[in-house]
Amino acid sequence: MWRAWNLPKTKLTFKVLFNLILWGLWIGLPLLSPVHQTHENEHPHAHANPEFSEHIWLELLTVVPLFYIITLVLVPRVFKRYGVFAFFASLFGMVALFFGIQAWYHWYFLPFDKHNGFFDPQGIFPLVMITGIASTYGLLLEFINFEAEKEELSNEQLKSELSFLRSQISPHFIFNILNSIVYLIRTKADKQAEDVTIRLSSLMRYMLYDSDQSMVSLDRELEYLCNYVDLQRMRFEGDVKIDFDVQGTVRGCRIEPMLLIPFVENAVKHGVSFVQDPYIQVLFLIDHGKLNFQVKNKKGKMKDDVKDESSGIGLKNVLRRLDLLYPHQHVLTIRDTEEAFEVDLKMTLQQH
Repeated sequence: MWRAWNLPKTKLTFKVLFNLILWGLWIGLPLLSPVHQTHENEHPHAHANPEFSEHIWLELLTVVPLFYIITLVLVPRVFKRYGVFAFFASLFGMVALFFGIQAWYHWYFLPFDKHNGFFDPQGIFPLVMITGIASTYGLLLEFINFEAEKEELSNEQLKSELSFLRSQISPHFIFNILNSIVYLIRTKADKQAEDVTIRLSSLMRYMLYDSDQSMVSLDRELEYLCNYVDLQRMRFEGDVKIDFDVQGTVRGCRIEPMLLIPFVENAVKHGVSFVQDPYIQVLFLIDHGKLNFQVKNKKGKMKDDVKDESSGIGLKNVLRRLDLLYPHQHVLTIRDTEEAFEVDLKMTLQQH
């Protein structure tokens, strides 16, 4: 939001419009006012408009310079560097200085107004008013700059974290697939190992060329999931029942790449070992940009207490990515019972 306000063109437009409106009203309203100032002494130039000409010169000598000194010097330099107390002290000094200039102008150039004395108390009110306007305007610009810089820093940190999370997903997934290839070779399933290698090259192509994008089409992500499920079916040769059901139309939706695979990978990794009659169910339901993704796997009674260092990386990774990329746009429910582990993800997707 604030970064849009801080764009050079937007910022320049705001400044120009604000200054035009401010000085148009400040200098022009006295000309339109039906009430005119009267002087006890006759104005030396009867043919002139004394009220308006005096008003113009006073603004040029006091109010206008005071406004730009506050907005261009005091706010960006004194307030930012030395704090609030120094800023208010400098405001008081500027008002006093320009009040003195105003009194000097009245005394030496408007002799017909000397009945008010050297210091006219009424002259301080316009100075106080323009000081308040200038301070508010200058602080608003500084606030916009600050929020825009903070938002930009936050976005850069978000990009860095997402880049790191993605860099974790790719090798983590490849290591698991390579383990599958090793398993097939050891069981002398050379033909299947060849097919797995070909499919792996397709998956790696997706990871290398598509996963660097901020968003990919949902059908590409679905194709990626299908290839992964086919690889696992080839690996287990019917020993593990894997159901993959797709419902709805996936065209026209976009999603963060490799966001869903960790849930399926987690089911394969922890839903096969020490499980009697293992099964994995994957439901992919899309309806008008709303995705319902469910993954369920059966759990065994025995638990494998030996875990490698990479265990859980994928699942923790995707939870963090969901929080970063889809805040308030997803609902994740995880049910962990003695019989099964189930993930139910509902999220709103970007449409194009």
